[in-house]
Amino acid sequence: MEGNSISLNLLLEFLWMGSGSVFCLIWSLSNLIQNRKVSGFVWSFVLFSTGLWLLTGAFMFTGFYKYFPSITLVHIPFVFLSSTLLYLYLEYLFLEKQIQIKIYHFFPAIIAIFFLIPFYSESDPKRLEFLEQLTQTEYGSVIVGLNFGIKLSILFSVGLFLLKEWIPNVRLSVFFSKKAIYSLIFILLIWIDLLLGSIGFTFQIPFFRKLSAYLLPVLMYFYYFTRELWTPFVSDVRDSIQRNKYEKSKLVSVQLETIDQRLYELMREKVYCDEDLSLSKLAEMAEVKSGQLSEYFHKRYGFGFYQYINQYRIDEAKRLLLESEERSILSIADSVGFNSKSTFNRVFLETVGATPTEFRKQSKLS
Repeated sequence: MEGNSISLNLLLEFLWMGSGSVFCLIWSLSNLIQNRKVSGFVWSFVLFSTGLWLLTGAFMFTGFYKYFPSITLVHIPFVFLSSTLLYLYLEYLFLEKQIQIKIYHFFPAIIAIFFLIPFYSESDPKRLEFLEQLTQTEYGSVIVGLNFGIKLSILFSVGLFLLKEWIPNVRLSVFFSKKAIYSLIFILLIWIDLLLGSIGFTFQIPFFRKLSAYLLPVLMYFYYFTRELWTPFVSDVRDSIQRNKYEKSKLVSVQLETIDQRLYELMREKVYCDEDLSLSKLAEMAEVKSGQLSEYFHKRYGFGFYQYINQYRIDEAKRLLLESEERSILSIADSVGFNSKSTFNRVFLETVGATPTEFRKQSKLS
């Protein structure tokens, strides 16, 4: 009876981490289908790596790796590459930088593959024997170091961005706003999770390692269901960073009136309806640098690129809501440049004070 109980516990543990893995893999595929830009690919890869990490953890911590020993270490190169790409994604998200993947970004993953070659060149029985004696051989210490290294690489990637961009440039008031609460909880839990895993690997404490593995699905579920609440916080942080970085003006050689005229012409052409429009793309159209255009928005209007573009998108949406009553909300959201109905509804509500549906009904009554 006790043996059956233990088997059931192991099965439940496997299903818990496995469910998190499947969730991340499906989310990754869904995001890749919906967003085929470089930023979409990078975020999908981060989700895929997380799902793979959870899957291998499910096999390792429950002992099911004995049936598939080759799966236990496959996540390591993917997570190393993911931690590098994560830094680029944070730059895109908070600094509006274009993501440019270079060959040297693959170096940590390539080094990890090199160290894993001896393991994967062996037969399954040999791999299983090696895994059973993981802490008793020199090569086993290398593998343990790689597992520890992927956690450190993520901590380093996120920590470097925080030290370089957040701490010097983000005002404390941003973090104490209502918009920040869910985002701060998520960030705090991520750091706790990685810290627990790192301590577990450093001091060989199985409880901490397991706790770190079991917490990761919770984090992914939490982020998925609160990501719409994360968006306003991202916008506030982005604005705070940009304001503080503009102490030394980049607009000395460019007249504001010149940018005014170029943007006026571009907005008349309704370039804001392009859902792939980015700061760098608009800057290229306006014949200025991205940094100059970003500073222009903050100096001229007191807000950033997204708020500027969204004003035009919402104005166009209001016109279509009144003139084309037969069109659906989703169709109008797509036509004015929003890539999701939920984002369109949130921005419309913040700007107009009513949802698109309420706005259309109120206009009919007046």
